[in-house]
Amino acid sequence: MPEINKIIGIYHADGGILGELKYITGKFFGSSHCALCDITHNNTGKKDIWKKCEEKLGVPITFVHLNERNEKLMAYTNGNTPCIIGKTSTNYVILASKKELEECNGNATALAELLEKKL
Repeated sequence: MPEINKIIGIYHADGGILGELKYITGKFFGSSHCALCDITHNNTGKKDIWKKCEEKLGVPITFVHLNERNEKLMAYTNGNTPCIIGKTSTNYVILASKKELEECNGNATALAELLEKKL
């Protein structure tokens, strides 16, 4: 696999106040779900355990919401979110699919181990 120089997590939710409200409402009523949100956040913000996992990865990681993706990232991930993408010097590669994120069951350590295997 080509060298990954950046990791991008794409949440299955829009950003901004309206996006957050829509997601929270949908989650409450069972119509919205984002496995990546469950892994990285709790009710008070980013999970401490996930912060530690980020530090250990050794590759810069950023997160974007659906409405924050650039055109190339949107084309690559459209219909496949949430997911985690690796950026190489020439392309994107999937590091964690929606299914793999679901299989982590909200466990930040499980996701970190998955990413370490793929890097």
